[in-house]
Amino acid sequence: MKRIGFACAVVALLFLPSTGAGLTMEEAIEMALDNNPRLQDFRYRTEAQRSRVDSRKAPFWPEIDATYDYSNADTTYFALTKDASVFTAEISYNLFRGFSDLNTLKSARSTWDASRYEQKSTEADVVLDVKRAYIRVLRTRKALEVAREAVELLERQSRDAEKFWRAGLTAKNQFLLVEVTLATNRQELLQGETNVRIARKALDRAIGVPVGEDAVIEDIAFDKPMDLDEEALSRTMLANRSELKFLQARFAAREYARDSIRGRYYPSVDLSLSHSRFGETYAFEGLPDPLFDSDTRATVEAKWNLFEGWRTKNDILAEESEVRAITERIRDTEENLFLQLKAAVEEYRVSAGRIGLARTGIEQAEENFRITENQFRERVATTTDLLDARFLLSRARDEYNNAFYNLNLSLAALERVVEGPVATGSAGEEPRGN
Repeated sequence: MKRIGFACAVVALLFLPSTGAGLTMEEAIEMALDNNPRLQDFRYRTEAQRSRVDSRKAPFWPEIDATYDYSNADTTYFALTKDASVFTAEISYNLFRGFSDLNTLKSARSTWDASRYEQKSTEADVVLDVKRAYIRVLRTRKALEVAREAVELLERQSRDAEKFWRAGLTAKNQFLLVEVTLATNRQELLQGETNVRIARKALDRAIGVPVGEDAVIEDIAFDKPMDLDEEALSRTMLANRSELKFLQARFAAREYARDSIRGRYYPSVDLSLSHSRFGETYAFEGLPDPLFDSDTRATVEAKWNLFEGWRTKNDILAEESEVRAITERIRDTEENLFLQLKAAVEEYRVSAGRIGLARTGIEQAEENFRITENQFRERVATTTDLLDARFLLSRARDEYNNAFYNLNLSLAALERVVEGPVATGSAGEEPRGN
């Protein structure tokens, strides 16, 4: 309920234009955990399995039954009564069933544990999807800003090129070259605007509710890249991953199911206590009542199956095969997780290495563009030189943005692999996209 209230408050803030409050990644994740339909699906499945656990507790309670029979005959002939009724109340309790009931309950509980781990795994997947969608919005927004800057620079160059052409200082084709490049970049700007809208729609889909087209999406704070201890991450991954815990719970459930089947080899002992009340009308009036009016009985029944066509044996063999299959799935999952961890660690290290290089590239591209633009106005540099400098500046900004957001994407993937937070460095300077 707290999460629902929190999500409603966040959504309300997003639609209030006067607040100026923005949506953070943490708030987007909280909203997704409350509203994502995939999560709701798994929560209902887990709730269903919990009810099945309660259902498996029924054999440990006594069963109480009540029956009432009434019969009426038009012709009696040799029958003593023309109508009769019987009311019976019976309580029965199973004393022993080869521990089958206990193992069936344990199997249901392990299956419930598996459902909860499956739900937790889905929650981690949803969190990763939200992070990816959120970062995609930021990436496309930064790319749009770079595209706008490129158009603004080209428009400025176009005005200068036109002045030079009309003054007879340069050929017309130099001006037309800038115009063609400007037209191309305006198309890229339109595509960038479309990419932002699609990214925001994808974020809505990941969260499960729309956050509003005008909602402010807060940028991510810059954290200095950190050194990763792959061995420590491996231990954390094996301890935390819900997929492994899911398989381990399924393994236990299958073992309990096998033990429950083995209970068929043992006798079943039941105790029952019944009390009956009889009522009748005699066919011949005036006769004495030879029948008793009530009956109370206590019964102990022991039943032992001696042969059933090897059904129990084959059922046990089937469960043992299922246990071995899950064992292999656990081993395969562990190997796959180690591969995921290696890929995530390497991707993080590559992205971290690109950050510094990309930052240096921006500084050099900015200085190069400034010098080239001044030379162009002094007619020392050509139109092509300035176009190349502007292109290099835009590419440097895009490379830095990609490096920064790839670093955050790789961190999100790494946190999903270990299914837990990964310590980051101290906060540093804000990202320099433009």
